[in-house]
Amino acid sequence: MIHFLYNFFLTKKPAKKENNLIRWLYWQLYKFLKIRLIGYYKNISINSLGVDSESNLIVSLTSFPARIDVVYLAIRSILNQTEKPKKIILWLGEEQFPDGESSLPNSLLDLKPLGLEIEFCKDLKAHKKYYFAFQKYPNNLVVTIDDDVIYPKNLLKILLENHKLYPNSVIANRVRYMEMENKNYKPYRQWRINSVNSDNPSKKIFSTGVGGVLYQPRFFKKSFYDLEGIKKTNCIGDDIWLKAGQVSSNVPVAFTDFYFKQFIEVPESQKENLYSINVFESDNDRQIKEVFDYFGVNVKSFTE
Repeated sequence: MIHFLYNFFLTKKPAKKENNLIRWLYWQLYKFLKIRLIGYYKNISINSLGVDSESNLIVSLTSFPARIDVVYLAIRSILNQTEKPKKIILWLGEEQFPDGESSLPNSLLDLKPLGLEIEFCKDLKAHKKYYFAFQKYPNNLVVTIDDDVIYPKNLLKILLENHKLYPNSVIANRVRYMEMENKNYKPYRQWRINSVNSDNPSKKIFSTGVGGVLYQPRFFKKSFYDLEGIKKTNCIGDDIWLKAGQVSSNVPVAFTDFYFKQFIEVPESQKENLYSINVFESDNDRQIKEVFDYFGVNVKSFTE
């Protein structure tokens, strides 16, 4: 029942005009789900969790010390998918976890026999989410996820179904549509969320990682893995670097248009986050300009 309600909450398309009662009911459902989903995944039997060795799908994510005690909840929600991945890889920075697995909570280590792999690597901040997985598994499909939300059971199924429809595109559940004006990009905060009209797939669609994004690593050129470029542009947001790599490789993004509300966040996971820096302090706009310039991407690149 809890999964039915979560799916209903996420996929019910909002009406143009909703009365106060409807809004109140949705708010009550949100509060109910926020408590019950967390309880469900804290107490779920590990016998119902697992992966599929025959799958071609790798799920990749990263985390950091402030979230290491709660990241297991996001991972359990992926181990509980209707469409199982081949494995889940959690990339952790060696500098942040110098003692390796001995410093990790049992809630995380207990998931290793179920299909979780924990890899320690150079700390590339948010870029750890994709950087090493793309190079290690160039012939697989790789889905990146965030470490601070509970994912619905059909997340991977929806991404794979859309991959079959748009095999030459990046597939994303949550997007922004890049707005242009006078041959320039409008500020990031003005880009429409989950509204692309009929322009799908498109290079103007900007995928945001929190919703889960499906990639084919073979799409990306070797120049994409330029650590000096990431440092030089001070690119904090992995979504921006990924977008520049997509456009320079002439790869569009396809929007699944399936989920209409944001996924439920894991409690205590937002004490440290990049969102307020990148969006509310407008650093996304600075990064977009510098990263796109570094890749040679301009407004014309989105129409060619």
